[in-house]
Amino acid sequence: MATAQKASAKWLKWCVAVALLLPLCAVWTLAAWRLGRVMLMGGETTRNPLLLSFAGGALAWWICFTAGIKPVRLYVLGHELTHAIWAWLFWGRVTALKVGLEGGYVRTDRVNFWISLAPYFFPLYSVLAVWLWWLAGFWVNLGGQLWVLLAVLGLTWGFHISFTVMMLGRVQPDISGEGWLFSLSLIYLMNLIPLVLLLVFVSPELRAHDLGRALVWAAGWLRHAAIQGAALARDVLR
Repeated sequence: MATAQKASAKWLKWCVAVALLLPLCAVWTLAAWRLGRVMLMGGETTRNPLLLSFAGGALAWWICFTAGIKPVRLYVLGHELTHAIWAWLFWGRVTALKVGLEGGYVRTDRVNFWISLAPYFFPLYSVLAVWLWWLAGFWVNLGGQLWVLLAVLGLTWGFHISFTVMMLGRVQPDISGEGWLFSLSLIYLMNLIPLVLLLVFVSPELRAHDLGRALVWAAGWLRHAAIQGAALARDVLR
């Protein structure tokens, strides 16, 4: 009975991935591409200190990562803590947490796909950096030093993405348990959306309404492509 329920849940998630998540991934990817073009054509991108700070932090991490500096224990700690935090968010009880060079685990009485997949889309150390910056703002005037936060976010986001990509290249029970198509599409989408929102925030060329217009344009383009594809398929099958 339990096996049948798991198979049904996986089938349902596959349907959700195909009908909802994959189209959303396409829409947000197209919107990100359109916004990126606006930023580049605006001419201010290469002179934007916030964007350059974020890119510099990310580049610094990628240089370290490709040079072989890979603090696995730090990643595993963040991975398992993220499981625990999301279990608490869903009113779960965490009874054990173990971290080691070979991996770790969290024991909790609450399990769902958000808890299972959270470490792959929730950049814990980036969130921690924002929280510490917010707390420091109560005692220190940080208004003119926002570039420091963006540099740290670039570094920690690069850390998150690099290890996420590395771990997705291995067999992960978190992923296989929820279904590969569902998991990967959700992970991609949940990593892309915050990045796009951050770029809109730091770019002087972009505003919230630009993001809205880009999403509407992307959805319309995708709809048109789907209609054209369906028409072509009908002609081929005749």
